[in-house]
Amino acid sequence: MNVKTHFLVVSICLAYYSCGFLDNGKGGKEMSDIIEKNRDGALKDSHQETQETIDDYTDTYTITPKYGDPKFKELITQFNKQEHRFEIDTCEFKYNDQSFFIGDSPEKIISIFGKPDGGIIETFNKSSNVYRYVKLKMSISFSSEFDYLTKISLGLQDYRGHDDTKFDVIIFRNIPYHLDMKLNDFLELSDLDHTKLRRRSRSFFMFQKECPPNDFQRIFTSIGSEAAYESEGVGHLTYTGDFDPNTSSEIRSLSVSLYTLEDIK
Repeated sequence: MNVKTHFLVVSICLAYYSCGFLDNGKGGKEMSDIIEKNRDGALKDSHQETQETIDDYTDTYTITPKYGDPKFKELITQFNKQEHRFEIDTCEFKYNDQSFFIGDSPEKIISIFGKPDGGIIETFNKSSNVYRYVKLKMSISFSSEFDYLTKISLGLQDYRGHDDTKFDVIIFRNIPYHLDMKLNDFLELSDLDHTKLRRRSRSFFMFQKECPPNDFQRIFTSIGSEAAYESEGVGHLTYTGDFDPNTSSEIRSLSVSLYTLEDIK
């Protein structure tokens, strides 16, 4: 067999094998399906790697109170003597040892605090009904659609200060806070510090992983204390510089509410 004939036979054999692989046997279709599946899977995995979830924004640290601190013990003693005692923990809230939670019904709240002052207030966008308890400087919001507790706000100060507040000390995450204290004084009673707290210009906040009510919401806690920033430049060229962790303001409010990923971003 000469070279030209040999080349022709090999070419025919290869062509026949290829055609049989792609067209006649089911192995060709299976291989095609595998390639397509792998391609789709790779795209899906790539999308999952870059897609943010609500858990990407949740805080995972724990807070350890300094129980042995003399100031800590003094404030706890003062708290226990009060007629009105608020405890705001991670998942559970208490008023005079009566527990309530995010997700509770209006009936549960009324059984603890009584009927709201001034009746029920509907928010502007009609998404919530608000119960206000003026003497306690507290408001509680309920979802208009599902009728469960979505937010509790505790005002620790207003423009008049806190002279008329019915309590002087609250317990927040097992740490006592006196209404005269600066945020940094409060932080010294635990291992919580500015490296853990997230911040905005007028508040610090936590976005916790504990006790999520569902897959798309988490509990958001706002500490209403104005953040301090260093000033840079002089005169008309003065501008806001870096965050100053050594200077802090009093805590004017605490609020605990439900946030989605879109709310926090």
